[in-house]
Formats: sequence, structure tokens, C-alpha cells
Amino acid sequence: MHHTMTYEPLPILTIGDSRLEKAAALVRPGDATLTQEIGQMHAILNEFRRCQGYGRTIAAPQVGIGKRLVAMNLGMGPFALLNPEITWRSEEMFEVWDDCLSIPNQIVRVRRHKSISFSYWDDQWCERTCEQLPPDLSELVQHEIDHLDGILMLARAWGADAIRPVAEHARLIIANRPNRQSSLAQFERMPES
Repeated sequence: MHHTMTYEPLPILTIGDSRLEKAAALVRPGDATLTQEIGQMHAILNEFRRCQGYGRTIAAPQVGIGKRLVAMNLGMGPFALLNPEITWRSEEMFEVWDDCLSIPNQIVRVRRHKSISFSYWDDQWCERTCEQLPPDLSELVQHEIDHLDGILMLARAWGADAIRPVAEHARLIIANRPNRQSSLAQFERMPES
């Protein structure tokens, strides 16, 4: 499939580009450009990881594609989320330092739901549901769905001194992020047939 072909990475849009602030449209079955767009998104994610040493996900609006599509690699291989939707949010919130490929010079302390459940379609149009994600993955999915809704992390800045220079990335983010390879498979609930 798209993972074995070579795709040119797309440029990442950065803060100030109005396309980042627009809500994305639903992905539709039969979308003729979908395979190429997923491949291009994984290519830019791989390139970013190679150069910066981090980067787990990218949302389609970050590369100028106005679709509800997320490319993700949590260390166990690339996959895509089509039309992800949060189906449950914990009442408990937590504060976390967040980074963003579209805001390259800053990190931001945000407040997120400690756990969420969500549903999405994979790139074969199989519906999937992930339940009660741990805080690090919960925050990550919330961040990406914000992108699909046209919301940047700066709009979620929480507390005094919430916006810091990217030079503090290793101390505030990498040091506090679980160092494990992961996938969403362990959180998936199989649909009832």
C-alpha cells in the first residue's frame, strides 16, 4: 500500500498561515487522492523525525490538506486516522507541555482531559474505537483533533509563563514523555458484530 511507495514530503505550514485556523472537511470513501496524501504526510513526519529527533503525528491541515486526516507513528509503524472523533472525555484534567510542528519556536503548557476514548476509520475504511487512552496518547489525539478543528495549541495556553522557547523542549517535554514504542492496538475495542 502507500507505505511501500516513495512520496515527496509536503512543506509544513507554520503559525500565521490562515489555513491552520480553518476546520477540516470529512474524508469521504472513494477519495482518489487519499493514498497519496497519507504517503506524503508520513514522508514529512519521517523527515521531521530524522532531522529533529521527535514528531509522532501530523494533521492534514498542517500540510495544507483541508481534510480530517492524521498521520501517526508511535514507534510501531505508520498508520492513519480518518475522521477521528472523541466519544468520551474524563472529567479529570491535567497540565502538560506541548510541542507542535506548526509552531516550531515555542512550547506551550496546556490543560487537557487526562483520558479520552475516540473512534476513527483506518485507511482501509474499517471503523476502529480506542478506549481510555493513557495521558500521553490522550493529549496527543486531543492536539491533533484540535488541528482538524482549526485550533492551535496557543489558544489552549494555561497559566502564567505558559509559552516557553523551544530551547526548553528537552527539559520540559522529552524528559516527561514516556519513552516507549506504542500503537493504538492495545486500546482498541473490536466492534460488536
